[in-house]
Amino acid sequence: MEKGINLNLSKSLIDFDELLGLSVQAISTKKFSLREEPEGIEIWPFQVGKYIKIENADDESALFWIGYSWNENDNHDSSLWLEFDAKTCSDSWWDKINKLIGTSGKYYSEVDFEFSKVYMNAWVHIYLKEEYLKQFYNEETNWKMQKEILTGFINEVLEKL
Repeated sequence: MEKGINLNLSKSLIDFDELLGLSVQAISTKKFSLREEPEGIEIWPFQVGKYIKIENADDESALFWIGYSWNENDNHDSSLWLEFDAKTCSDSWWDKINKLIGTSGKYYSEVDFEFSKVYMNAWVHIYLKEEYLKQFYNEETNWKMQKEILTGFINEVLEKL
């Protein structure tokens, strides 16, 4: 079986984009499209990922970020997260997303909320649980397992919306 992608290498942006594309194709509950970085929103250093637009015929569209980082905290631990930004979501989506705060699931740990006075903006962060994170980053993990974890994570969050 083919070895998984090494998410700690700088070339991993291309690998993660490919893995994310495969995971998005595997999700059938909603209609998605990968998006370019929205105008006025910056990707922070040491983060790799993509914006994904959820297209829903009954409602307005929503945009979320899915990505990973290897410099997220003081210990330089890796993390994989899905983030909704108040700037990129309509009020109806923001109401749905806010209901996730404080919950947890099979794939995701407790959902948190961040508000920054500096940026005058709010985010809801949904992180992959540590047990799955360890599997995802394990150098023995193959790309199929990484895809399964990523797909399960995104699916679980979207089923809650």
